[in-house]
Amino acid sequence: MIRFNFKIFVILFLFVSSLLSQEGTKLIAWKPIAEANGYQIQIKDKTGKLILDKKIDTAYHSIEELPSGIYMVRTAPLNLFKKPAVWSIWKDLEIIISEPPQIVKEVEKPIILPKTESKKEKTISPISIEGEHFLEATKVDLSKKDDQLPIVSKEVKSSERIELKVDTTEAKTGPYDLTVTNPYQKPKVVKNFVQVEVPKSESKQENLEEIKKNERVKTVPESSTQVSNNQTINGNNSNTQKQKVTLPKGKPFRDFSYEEMMLFLESDVAVNCKNTKIPAFTLSECHKTYVILNFSSEDNQSVFEFYKLVSENETNRISAYRYFSSHCNPKFRPAIERMELQWKNRTNLDPEERQSLAEELPKFRSCSR
Repeated sequence: MIRFNFKIFVILFLFVSSLLSQEGTKLIAWKPIAEANGYQIQIKDKTGKLILDKKIDTAYHSIEELPSGIYMVRTAPLNLFKKPAVWSIWKDLEIIISEPPQIVKEVEKPIILPKTESKKEKTISPISIEGEHFLEATKVDLSKKDDQLPIVSKEVKSSERIELKVDTTEAKTGPYDLTVTNPYQKPKVVKNFVQVEVPKSESKQENLEEIKKNERVKTVPESSTQVSNNQTINGNNSNTQKQKVTLPKGKPFRDFSYEEMMLFLESDVAVNCKNTKIPAFTLSECHKTYVILNFSSEDNQSVFEFYKLVSENETNRISAYRYFSSHCNPKFRPAIERMELQWKNRTNLDPEERQSLAEELPKFRSCSR
């Protein structure tokens, strides 16, 4: 009587190839069994229907004809009578096509990532990568020479968009290259994709106090607030008359006036998040040393970008100019009013910011998307 030690089969059935390139042959393979007289392979689709049941001589099998999708697979070694001796457990099999990733960059300049000089709280910045052929298995790297930016989270929203959260707290300043890699494909590298910068001026006051000072916002009792239009834009005053502004109810943020949005920023304080003055509407989580933003809707991000637009941080303002010029349909009214006001007072801006505003404001004005 011939005896086979088929118990080792259960241990040695180790590998199912599930990440497959367009080039070459798509295979599934397993550890061969010396005593086996061939193998039997079975594959089920995601509905549980058996779509392959075949006896073969090799410890691998081509699945070239199977389309991309989710499957289950098992195999068994055959005994002397070409009968299955013992079946392996069903294993997941995912067939995907790994193609070279493509990157779409909306602007030629790098994405600016802020770096605070304070080490008391982390600086977490969101980055959106747009392109084609992104997979869950896609690897993303932001680096320069021997330095790498820590990626706090990566979420593949679709085959055309990846969302990152990047920690720049202890990052070295300067440009970083983006490298995106799909399994079995050459990496796609985009030079100077992001740039880490320390703000030119770190204010000692809290951000909301800066906004109130710059825009000369004065609160009055009850539900009304008097906002001076004798506003300060980087230290320069424009002479207009004062007017009373109240916070509108049921009005979309995009239709707020500039003064109404300033009043909203003043009123929307995150009382349970004392380490930041970022609008509560845009916060997802609050931690002792950092916060996580909530960009679940375009409103959330637009309000946050407006918050950057009125800050004293030049890097933040330049980043906001670019955001609103590329997310301009529908127009975010308070942003266009603020940028127009900045343009009137452009002689008070640094050359770099003035150039950025000159490039982005016309796009915002004439947006037809």
